[in-house]
Amino acid sequence: MAIDVTQLQQRLKARGYPIGIDGDLGGETFAALLAAVAGAKPGAAVLTRMRRDIGAALARHLPGVGVDRPLRLAHFLAQANVETGGFRVLVESLNYVPEALIATFNKSSIRIKPADAQRLGRKPGEGALSLARQEEIANLVYGGAFGKSQLGNDQPGDGWRFRGRGIKQTTGRFNYGQFKKVTGLDVVADPDLLGDPDTGVNAGCVFWAAKQCNLIADRDDIDAMTLTINGGTNGLADRKAALGRAKAILL
Repeated sequence: MAIDVTQLQQRLKARGYPIGIDGDLGGETFAALLAAVAGAKPGAAVLTRMRRDIGAALARHLPGVGVDRPLRLAHFLAQANVETGGFRVLVESLNYVPEALIATFNKSSIRIKPADAQRLGRKPGEGALSLARQEEIANLVYGGAFGKSQLGNDQPGDGWRFRGRGIKQTTGRFNYGQFKKVTGLDVVADPDLLGDPDTGVNAGCVFWAAKQCNLIADRDDIDAMTLTINGGTNGLADRKAALGRAKAILL
């Protein structure tokens, strides 16, 4: 079943998102849809520049990877919502408290020692971590034996250099290289390119197609989708909640 854009726009407008009804699934409609999936309170303020830019990129790139049905789009956006903090950021932050560092990165192997988590993590009452501390964290959790075998990070500083970026949070030298092979964009030489909304969305679409995520979406299997996108089950409850909000608008 194709996406009924006019119906989608009517539902968004009825919920208070200030958009037109013209049957065009463009950047403005996508921005409102992203806000709804994120659970943002309706109003003009939530149609941010970032959401508009991401929305315009989605309108350009999603049709090319077959995300043209309501259930596929719902799954795509539910995953992307968690990866981007509600479609607000496209570059990973390592601004963790010590407990979150251990909980996030030490599930299947010790990627950061408890002593390092305590030393580098954000302390009570402390502001956001400096970039220098975030860089050290990234090089620990995305480096070493894990980084080399799982992410292709085989050079000093690769953990920070190839931290998560884009709508899918592409991570690691190998995955950046795969995107370069498909598109010709040299994000290995200039990793910051993936922080651009258009390139970041394109990278997410390339990954989606490569992993045949449409087939998983068609089965409505969010557990398998989360494992494919995240490599684990981080944020599964939030992904399920976002999927529910997406379905309420799209289906």
